[in-house]
Amino acid sequence: MKINDQSAHINFEAHTQRALDAAHQAEGNARNENAPPSADKVVLSPKARELQDARVELAGLPDIDTQRVAQIQHQIEKGTYRIDGGQIAERMLAEMRLHSGL
Repeated sequence: MKINDQSAHINFEAHTQRALDAAHQAEGNARNENAPPSADKVVLSPKARELQDARVELAGLPDIDTQRVAQIQHQIEKGTYRIDGGQIAERMLAEMRLHSGL
């Protein structure tokens, strides 16, 4: 294989260009590391926004409805509290449907 001056010169130019490109890239990466991070943005879908709003409302509600508890206690003491078995069954079925996805 014969090597002439021209082919050595071309290879040297390509090597030099690659070294310069690598240096520029490293310099750019160093600048990006020192730059302030870009702000991320989150966009919620309408359904996600609705769920988030519901969570906020639920967080504001007390765990126990003391007014309702007092009302039921009063009815029990007076002997006027009645349990509706049909209503309980309906709510149990509705709860089952809700959780089973039917």
